[in-house]
Amino acid sequence: MKKVMKQLINILVMAIIGGFFGYYLGMGIGRGEISGTVIILTVLSFPVWFVAQIIIHEAGHALFGLLTGYRMVSFRIFSFMWVWQKDGKIVFRRHKIPGTLGQCLMSPPPYNEGKFPFRLYLMGGVLANLIFSLIIGILFTPGSLPATAFVIIGLFFALTNGIPSGFNDGATIRMASSSKEQAYLFYLQVEANYLFNLGKTYVDLPESYFDLVPEIPKRTYFNDYQAFLQLGLLFEQKNLVEYEERLEELWDRQDEMIPLYQIELKKTMLTWLCTNEPEDEWIPQLWNDKAVKTSLKQPRMGNRITEAAYYGFVEGNQEKAAALLTDGKALYDKAPNLAAAKLSLDEIEWLEQLLKKSFQDEYLEVEEVTE
Repeated sequence: MKKVMKQLINILVMAIIGGFFGYYLGMGIGRGEISGTVIILTVLSFPVWFVAQIIIHEAGHALFGLLTGYRMVSFRIFSFMWVWQKDGKIVFRRHKIPGTLGQCLMSPPPYNEGKFPFRLYLMGGVLANLIFSLIIGILFTPGSLPATAFVIIGLFFALTNGIPSGFNDGATIRMASSSKEQAYLFYLQVEANYLFNLGKTYVDLPESYFDLVPEIPKRTYFNDYQAFLQLGLLFEQKNLVEYEERLEELWDRQDEMIPLYQIELKKTMLTWLCTNEPEDEWIPQLWNDKAVKTSLKQPRMGNRITEAAYYGFVEGNQEKAAALLTDGKALYDKAPNLAAAKLSLDEIEWLEQLLKKSFQDEYLEVEEVTE
């Protein structure tokens, strides 16, 4: 239902803006004020302005975040990502997150209940789109059709990100504003991402991060994020009995999660079933799931692990499993953050041991790749 509502909102916004633009274009052509060349240039400008507005949007998050005490962690446009290191260096990586065109992650100022700043940081992208569109609109429209296209795309970004829908900026602000518990969970998420960027893994995080925060006023994707933190801690500690129980609890609630979390949960469950219950009837359905298939195409260590688990335990192809784990290790330096690289390498080593036990002397040793 939420997905349908988001689509309807996007269609409505595009229809309104497109109708306005079409009316303006028709009037201009009718009065002989707009030539064919101008129309062609305007059409060609749309993809350029689209990318420009994405950059403006993410830069807005960065600017207003810096003004309210945040620090840069990463800046991503499509799959092009720049990561700020502890030593001050900025490293370029490739990383794609389904359902997002860009992302600006920042580390928050210290948490202060009731006074934690999050609204300007979250609304910074929408404000930047509106400010730039207003400036260009005042200076160049209605005389310039390409400038009008820039303004229209800016308004589209502002409205589709500002009107609460799915897990966009507006929805995140609304959730974080709904209670002190949700505001804290938002802080916990951005702070944990920052610590992961520094190379700290689940066992290094403060114990308080894993203390269950009440679902007040209702469960949100902030609560789901904390649930994934708890799940990650259990796996890193190799508390696999409780890990399985927690995984099944999350699985029962998957329909309530945002699409991004649903995909990650499906891949996590697929890996677990392949390594523990390779005959389970859910495996073919998960393996052939369209969203899972698309996600597994991304060059990530975790994806090679899932594929190795499937080919090793379900298909019985130890040679392919070994090759996939070798590929996974080679992606160490391309992980989205240092913690993800460390945790994935640990999981690869865990999977190697399981494969060795399964195939015994037939298992092909995976090449050692130095961290």
